[in-house]
Amino acid sequence: MTVGKFTQKISQLRNKLGKSGLKDEGLKVPIKLGAEKKIQGNVLAGDEDSLAYGRTPQEILRIVYGTGDEHAPGGFYPKGGNGNATNTHKTRTIILSSKMKTLNLFFRSSPSSTTTATVVAIIFLFISTSVNSTADLPKADMDLLEFPLNLEYFEAEYFLFGSLGKGLDIIEPGLAAKGPPPIGAKQANLSLLIKDVITQFAYQEIGHLRAIKKLVQGFPRPLLNLSAKSFGTVMDAAVGNPLSPPFDPYANDLNYLISCYVIPYVGLTGYVGANPKLESPASRKLVAGLLGVESGQDAVIRSLLYERATEKVVPYDITLGNDGLKDEGLKVPIELGAEKKTQGNVLAGDEDSV
Repeated sequence: MTVGKFTQKISQLRNKLGKSGLKDEGLKVPIKLGAEKKIQGNVLAGDEDSLAYGRTPQEILRIVYGTGDEHAPGGFYPKGGNGNATNTHKTRTIILSSKMKTLNLFFRSSPSSTTTATVVAIIFLFISTSVNSTADLPKADMDLLEFPLNLEYFEAEYFLFGSLGKGLDIIEPGLAAKGPPPIGAKQANLSLLIKDVITQFAYQEIGHLRAIKKLVQGFPRPLLNLSAKSFGTVMDAAVGNPLSPPFDPYANDLNYLISCYVIPYVGLTGYVGANPKLESPASRKLVAGLLGVESGQDAVIRSLLYERATEKVVPYDITLGNDGLKDEGLKVPIELGAEKKTQGNVLAGDEDSV
């Protein structure tokens, strides 16, 4: 099986698990799905107008749990994700029910001529549950901004371990917030080029975690299963039968890049899905910045795979201006690199890699 075919099967699996129609495409597509129905090459996936697909938190959970059910944790998240948005429908029902009960009690005990104080109390009741007094963000924005931390933690840990052999607990322990350490993560056998690129991605993800937590409180790192077995299960499901030997994402450049194809694009579509629902300009600005760099990371991964699209995946016989600094070259002084740790600069970003 070629690399192109392998990635196509992963995309098909994500569509199947997401249960929301076509929102994922491989590196090669039928010409009717290509840009302007003119090409089959598909380095960047997009809809009929070449715009990025969007996904809801529920769709994302169905995929990353590997169960097709947002209420059934598994896969990379053995104990489920964190944050209110993981149970949005339940949360909203509980909040609404609580509000209505409170209002019923209030009106039963209030005279028919409602006083100004009563009106103020009712308004405060509703506003206090939907706005964060510290960040001054709508509650819905906070939930939508916190949810991506589940995926940002995944990417940070996977890229850090894959390139450097150590994770947040060593490099930036405060951001992990005492969450449980990942299961099975280890350093991958990478060439100098791929290690350089993944190291850049790793430090960029640290910046993303920090940027989100500057705006919302966030939550501790969830339990992540980054073991070879976990990735192997995904690949078996994508291909449709158990691979022998089991797929090992840490074995070499190609396997690691294929494994990187699994999750980052899901996060990208999550930001696209969240953006139109955000109310605060600060929220939209953050998501726009995150989306820009996440899109770039996905484009780099897809480009590296596209270059090898006809190569077989061994041993499976499966072919596969003056306004300040706002732009940077491919090499920068280390003080301008991601987390001031790298000089390679495949993707340009600010101090938080946004």
